[in-house]
Amino acid sequence: MRFWFVFFISATFLLASNSLFAKNYYRYTDANGKVVVKDYLPTEAVKTGYDIISETGRLIEKVAPALTKEQRIAENIRLQQLEQQAESRKKERQRDTLLLRQYKTVNDIERTKNSQTGTLKINLRIVESHTKSLERKLAEQEAKAADYERKGRAVPEMTLHEIAAIKNQIAVNQDSVNRYNAQINGIEEQFQKDLIRFQELKAEIFVQNSLRDPNLIEVKDIYNCTTKIHCDKAWSYAQIFALENASHPLNIITNTLIVSRKPQADDEVALTITKVPQKNELESMNIVIKVDCFSSNKGKQLCQSPNVSAMKQRFVDYLTNNSE
Repeated sequence: MRFWFVFFISATFLLASNSLFAKNYYRYTDANGKVVVKDYLPTEAVKTGYDIISETGRLIEKVAPALTKEQRIAENIRLQQLEQQAESRKKERQRDTLLLRQYKTVNDIERTKNSQTGTLKINLRIVESHTKSLERKLAEQEAKAADYERKGRAVPEMTLHEIAAIKNQIAVNQDSVNRYNAQINGIEEQFQKDLIRFQELKAEIFVQNSLRDPNLIEVKDIYNCTTKIHCDKAWSYAQIFALENASHPLNIITNTLIVSRKPQADDEVALTITKVPQKNELESMNIVIKVDCFSSNKGKQLCQSPNVSAMKQRFVDYLTNNSE
């Protein structure tokens, strides 16, 4: 028993030693197109690429050619771009998650926007009202100055000082107006982006849920297109359908979202149409229609009525008949 144990240990050590000290060779193609095998690594092989092989000719590793200076620079730029894209996608996912946590409906976004811009708009109206009052005073003072000049008399210093002071205050007010408008526009632009992205995310969730459980929808209100040309054509007809069937004009039209203005009465509808990429598909898209009604009992009844279900089905039929 002891003999076999010693034999096993010796054999294992011998195999490990052979593996450890086995000589590798380098196979490459030289400048003349000839395959060369060396027991050391030539400089030209590093430039052109080479194979590391065993004594028996078994391929151990394939090594790519060394990059030139220009290629290294280009590769570094490519890796930086990939890193930036990955970081950008990460931030987008974080923003999407935060958006869905912050808001449950489009109305939530509108209320938050109005809350943030409300005080600024009040201040803006106060400044604009003050400016109108100053303009009336300025007209009065300038009329007085003109009267003095018509009579050949010098305009009193007090009047000139008053005119200059009023003009200066009007300029200060205009700066305030510009500042308030810039702040309001910045907030509204950001909320508009949030609103569009929120509706896109809601459409994506709707599509995913519907595909998992078809019973979630009463009619087939998702239209599928398979190529870019097909999808672009369908999207054009989706805009036409929205224009013809929404109760009010469209206020958002992008490459992925069409939204009409909100309904203002019990018998009115608003349409939201979204283009959502299909998972693991390069060009295939789902075009989704959503119908919203006025916030009242009659409005809710309308949205649950056969008329709205028929409109959704008509939308799918319209795209099918015109885009395929």
